[in-house]
Amino acid sequence: MAPEYGATMGYFPPDAETLNYLRLTNRSSDRMEVIEKTLREQGLLRDYKANDNIKFTDVLELDLSKVEPCISGPKRPHDRVPLSNVKKDFNDCVPNKMGFKGFGVPAEKVNLTHNFKYNGEEHQLKHGSVVLAAITSCTNTSNPDVMIAAGLVAKKAI
Repeated sequence: MAPEYGATMGYFPPDAETLNYLRLTNRSSDRMEVIEKTLREQGLLRDYKANDNIKFTDVLELDLSKVEPCISGPKRPHDRVPLSNVKKDFNDCVPNKMGFKGFGVPAEKVNLTHNFKYNGEEHQLKHGSVVLAAITSCTNTSNPDVMIAAGLVAKKAI
């Protein structure tokens, strides 16, 4: 599923960069030979530079200098929060009544912390601490860039 743009799937034909990615992620040469041969024989490997009868109905332009980093949430994936406002937005939500933009944490527990040891080191968790729990959302799995980033974060966290 790809709820962020209303589709139930996203299809991106593989190309030379797809094969490069597979090589860079340690696929064996035997495996790569099978993959490339299969894609070519089925007519699925695209060469966008060759312009092999590809007809685009729309051309979209995006000025990356105008893209503002943001996250979704803190609770609902369609609630956009600019990155510059995340801390304030989250802190405002913690004591709010449980529901939309509210976690229902009583005022006396907003600053509560939990200390613990991991691998001999002391750590502290509090409301708003960022921890890696799981990568399960269809929002993430429909976006290869996010999956790669999540994998890198998970690798670094270990």
